Amino acid sequence: MPNSNDATTRNEAIAKRAYELYLQRGSVSGHELDDWLEAEAELSRAAAGDAPHPAAVQPVVRRRSPRGDAHPPSNRRI
Repeated sequence: MPNSNDATTRNEAIAKRAYELYLQRGSVSGHELDDWLEAEAELSRAAAGDAPHPAAVQPVVRRRSPRGDAHPPSNRRI
């Protein structure tokens, strides 16, 4: 039976990888369960020796355009 510290460490690793997948997709919400399950599967494969641990993903940084540039219409109401 796994130690609770082992389970906590595994859950933290899964959460970190799931967040990397979220960033890789461009920080689009709505895929939390998909990201968690994919991260869990990747780490299980890596632990079994089937695949190397995924490399760290650099976050996508979106910069605001300077004022005056044309922006696509927004569906937000002000």
